[in-house]
Amino acid sequence: MKLFIICTLFLFYSCSPTVQQTIIKSQKTIGDQYVVTKEKLRIKDLDRVIILLDESPKSKKIFYDEFTSSDLVGEIDREINFYYSTEELPLEKINNTVIIGPTTSEDLILLKKHLGKNNLILSLTNDLSLKNQFSKDQIIFLGMSPFFHIDKLENILSESTTIAVLYKQNYYGVRLTNYLKEFYKGKYIKSSPYSENSIDINFAIQDLGSLVQYDNIILIDDSVSYKNVLTNLVSQNLVYQYNKTYLIDNFVEQRNSISSFYNQVQRANLSNIDLSLQNIPHREFFYRASINMAIAIAHEIIQTNNFTDIVLTDELGYLEVKDSAINYPIIFK
Repeated sequence: MKLFIICTLFLFYSCSPTVQQTIIKSQKTIGDQYVVTKEKLRIKDLDRVIILLDESPKSKKIFYDEFTSSDLVGEIDREINFYYSTEELPLEKINNTVIIGPTTSEDLILLKKHLGKNNLILSLTNDLSLKNQFSKDQIIFLGMSPFFHIDKLENILSESTTIAVLYKQNYYGVRLTNYLKEFYKGKYIKSSPYSENSIDINFAIQDLGSLVQYDNIILIDDSVSYKNVLTNLVSQNLVYQYNKTYLIDNFVEQRNSISSFYNQVQRANLSNIDLSLQNIPHREFFYRASINMAIAIAHEIIQTNNFTDIVLTDELGYLEVKDSAINYPIIFK
């Protein structure tokens, strides 16, 4: 069986992955928008596995490496079908299926119109803004999401009443800033965007007014531009304390390559593993972990007709599925 799966994957491989999970009772179309009527997932009826990847050679290779080396794959006594775009999916609705993927938010949205009854999406995407479009027990977001980092700040910022937000003016920055404002409705939040331009960064900081009025500053940036922002903060007449500044970069850099100057800012890390010892890029590390989690969950469901909401990973140990996502042990330090 494992040989059949590997051969099938090899044929498609020459033609990258993300996962997402969801279950749907019925669908009605209003214009181009699908309204999903949700029903409780029946795990015992899940008897198929579909893997929906993407065309990125890099992510495809990573998925291929992890999939073929997993001991669990050969134990899944089911045919596993691979697709590389939502356009390749069969015309008939997908029913009673564990879906591993897709890897992008766009494909996850497109997947909705193909869903019939009783499906579980093991999503490799990290866009938690799509969570409320699916039933709570019908999708699991496995990708390491920057939304998790904002959620984990809740206890840290519980005593704060005023927060400044500096964010990169791109999709990443805008999306997370909007989420943060929604998450911390009861606090005064002043946000200011910036671009790559140093003059623009200086203007964004000045737009915040006196920094002393803020209990904390949150910096949202998925690039190394954050370093220019921190340098600019230090150059102000009133130097803002680094231990009150929190960076949301979703592990854009290797922890062992960050200079001591920029390492002073509070940034996300993990409580149960030393990321500075990881040789591969951190985003790739988490992507590989999410693939292995997807395979482990699919294996448990197919073999036992059950899922315990606990998944074992080689690097991170046992992790809990909580609120339709993996509860990564994120800390700030």
